[in-house]
Amino acid sequence: MENAASGIKKVSLELGGKSPLVILDDADIKGAAKTAVANVAMNTGQVCTAATRTLVPKSIHDEFVEAVKEVIAAFPVGDPLDKKTAVGPLVDDNQWDTVQSYIKKGMDEGATLVAGGTGKPDGLEKGYFTKITVFTDVKNDMTIAQEEIFGPVMSIITYDDIDEAIKVANDTIYGLAGYVYGNDKETLQKVAKGIRAGQVQVNNPRTDFSAPFGGFKQSGIGREWGDYGIEEFLEPKAILGYNA
Repeated sequence: MENAASGIKKVSLELGGKSPLVILDDADIKGAAKTAVANVAMNTGQVCTAATRTLVPKSIHDEFVEAVKEVIAAFPVGDPLDKKTAVGPLVDDNQWDTVQSYIKKGMDEGATLVAGGTGKPDGLEKGYFTKITVFTDVKNDMTIAQEEIFGPVMSIITYDDIDEAIKVANDTIYGLAGYVYGNDKETLQKVAKGIRAGQVQVNNPRTDFSAPFGGFKQSGIGREWGDYGIEEFLEPKAILGYNA
């Protein structure tokens, strides 16, 4: 933005995120757990829209955690050329060190480790492999809940009611993506509308490249995809006058 400002040039920026996944109390627990794990496992968590903050009702917390532990077994870490592998390595040693530092930070700040942890998975000492890591008892002001880790690390945060869930979901400097999973249509709509993010997905829809994509707050400015993406490259021009 600084470089563009000297020439008064437009910029479009798609930046980071710390996206929330709000799970409703009527959600299928196994499906919710699979959705949550898939969101942090995809591309080894190196995804700007990754749903790294999983918000669950206190009433289903214990059952959800057990389901997450079970689901992780279906996401084996290993050689990306092996068809059985679901999670490959991180991009390089610097990112591996960064992810490890965040896992340690989560433990130091008092979050409860329920899966994964520091170090490399068994049998994968060569390469930048890391474990799918899940923390619970996470407070939204903890470092692992506020900063983008860019690795397969999930923070489980509990809530009492939907208004609290929306408040926690929005308590971040980012606003790139949001997710909501459940059954009650009215509640799904309330959460989707309440999350302040550029794109909110309800119950795992297919990606629609005609829909605008981009962030609010420190997740960037401008939009990609569809008509909105084309408009980023255009300047409106008005011609006024009688019989012009």
